Amino acid sequence: MRVGIIGLINHDTIFMAGGRRIQDLGGILYNTTVMADLVGEGDALYPISRIGTDCYDAMHAMLDPRPVVSNRGVRVSRTGTSRNRIRYDEDMEKVEQLTNHIGPIPFEQIEPFLDLDALLVNFIVGDDISLETMAAVRERATGLLYLDVHNLCLGIDAEGYRRRRAPEDWQRWIEMFDVIQMNEVEARLLAGVAGAGDQAADAEDGPGGLLEAEDDFIAFGRSVIALGPSVCVITRGPIGPVTVYRTDRETRAIAIPSEPAREVVDTTGCGDAFAAGFVVEYADTEDPVGATRLANRVASVNCTVAGLPEPGTFSDIRPTRPR
Repeated sequence: MRVGIIGLINHDTIFMAGGRRIQDLGGILYNTTVMADLVGEGDALYPISRIGTDCYDAMHAMLDPRPVVSNRGVRVSRTGTSRNRIRYDEDMEKVEQLTNHIGPIPFEQIEPFLDLDALLVNFIVGDDISLETMAAVRERATGLLYLDVHNLCLGIDAEGYRRRRAPEDWQRWIEMFDVIQMNEVEARLLAGVAGAGDQAADAEDGPGGLLEAEDDFIAFGRSVIALGPSVCVITRGPIGPVTVYRTDRETRAIAIPSEPAREVVDTTGCGDAFAAGFVVEYADTEDPVGATRLANRVASVNCTVAGLPEPGTFSDIRPTRPR
């Protein structure tokens, strides 16, 4: 299995509610480090990203102990590393501020990886790649295309603060992928639900009323599937994910409870860990239910870790499969 992970690498400064401060690299490194524990020895991972010289050696030190990861998709950014400040309140709600906004990843950087078995696109900044670039990727890619909506639903104000909003062209993004992942807040934004964020959009085709009950999320998942993807996963945090998927004859849905965690230390990267688990299992088996269950377990372990995980943190979650 060969998987590419497209999105920016951030330098994160995380201020925890208790006063603890964590400084570490983040962004798609959360996907990459988790996925490195889940794949087999014959597999290969290719982060496709941009990073400044100020953090390049630190990235190497993090990825070099993981032999399945190749750095040949990472380019040096002349404008430095994308930097993000994350502050959690007592309810574990976070406020993000981008302090160095670098440009998107160009198509020429992604082009050598279009024959991989899967490409995971994770919007870390919100404009990690352009819509035109993604259209070119969709036209020529031969493997699974997976979208983590993530910060596609976050705008950036003049001071770099991230504000929730539904992008006007979100349906065009959705149409180009095989699997869509979003959390419950992002689902409400895209459905056009009032009160789901700072600037909830009005979606003519979205289901009316608040997305609260399980059936509401399933209904919205079905509307996403109608746009073209085969699978839509809405993670829903501690409640547990809802997965809507299309078979040869019908559209089905499954909702499973979240797995209990020993202790919630840091929720940063839990959605990224979920995506890592889902991509690896789904690319191998094409089973959306099994992929959801594995991803759910991976996310539950991730929330017990502060910052990026150490190698081997997730190694026992997915049994090694013969190649």
